[in-house]
Amino acid sequence: MNGVSIDLNLHVVDLKARILQRFEFMCEAIDNDIQNPEGSGASFLRGIRQIETGETRYIPADGNAWIAHITPEVVWFEGLYSQGEGGAVTFRQYKLAVETYVRFLSDPESKPIEVPFPDDPTPAIPEIS
Repeated sequence: MNGVSIDLNLHVVDLKARILQRFEFMCEAIDNDIQNPEGSGASFLRGIRQIETGETRYIPADGNAWIAHITPEVVWFEGLYSQGEGGAVTFRQYKLAVETYVRFLSDPESKPIEVPFPDDPTPAIPEIS
């Protein structure tokens, strides 16, 4: 491959294809914790629907490597293996990322998917008790 490496991980990039670091916790959490559309993908989508319908206002959705703390306004991430904590994004940013990733995993050809990503301001992480 002439010394060129290809990054096959999930990322949010700008119009010049530069990785936006503020979304990397979200991308790593989704990439590590959603393996297929039917099992883990369906489980994370169910959690999103529960938040959307008001069935619950907080879900600590844990996977293999991360906990995604999901509320109707903000989602933030806590690594289970010293990856760190933070990376707050809006609920609509998280929802779009999860839905797009599950759609990607559902494609037998695994074709890249590009979607316009909302440039919402970084939300504050709330106190959860």
